[in-house]
Amino acid sequence: MVNPTGALRIAAVLFPQFTSLDVFGPLGAMNSLSLRFPMSISVLSHNMDPVSIDRNIINGVSVGDRANTASPYFTEYVLPTHTFDNAPEFDVLFVPGGSGTRNNTATQPAVDWMTRVLGDSEEDWPQYVLSVCTGAALLARTGKFGGKNATTNKAAFNWVRSVQGAEDINWIARARWVVDGKLWSSSGVSAGTDMTLGWIEHLHGRNQSETMRVMMEWNKLEQEDDPFADYYGLRDDRPSCGKI
Repeated sequence: MVNPTGALRIAAVLFPQFTSLDVFGPLGAMNSLSLRFPMSISVLSHNMDPVSIDRNIINGVSVGDRANTASPYFTEYVLPTHTFDNAPEFDVLFVPGGSGTRNNTATQPAVDWMTRVLGDSEEDWPQYVLSVCTGAALLARTGKFGGKNATTNKAAFNWVRSVQGAEDINWIARARWVVDGKLWSSSGVSAGTDMTLGWIEHLHGRNQSETMRVMMEWNKLEQEDDPFADYYGLRDDRPSCGKI
């Protein structure tokens, strides 16, 4: 995708019941970065309605698996800037996770759109594809990531590996985040911010990433720092998680 502006263009994909920290942790780092470097962001959904966090609330009604929880309406909303039909061009595709990734019907518009824009090969992808947590399941469903190394939320690791298209991906169990070419994927929730800070280091060097980290008062974890793989009893024999 040709970028005539010089600004790094981010496209964030949202869907009902995404996890807030999956998005707001990485975007907090990106917002700080944008004060120093030219960047733009588009927030995409299937329509322009507010997107609910951790719950699926449609026309004021809580539906789905969390409708009968203690607080079915305790939620935040995010306003999209564009729909999938009128999304502007972008250099970075950002895909969060959350319990909503298990709803194939609600997430199918996002999967269909990503399938179209990712083209036929990695050469057709944007400069970077970033996934957080179970957002990797949506990428897997596009069928575009066969042969790639990736990771995901360790509590949902086996479920993500079971979705359509996931069988062709090399899933790394023990990794805070994994880099394979243009694809950057992280473990669960807070790991997305560690990955984003690593990505910032890749783009602009350690001094810039450390500046962002200190501004955020974020305790640093490296790619190999993954206590949750042990917590959930996950093992693999692969020696590398694609170190940057």
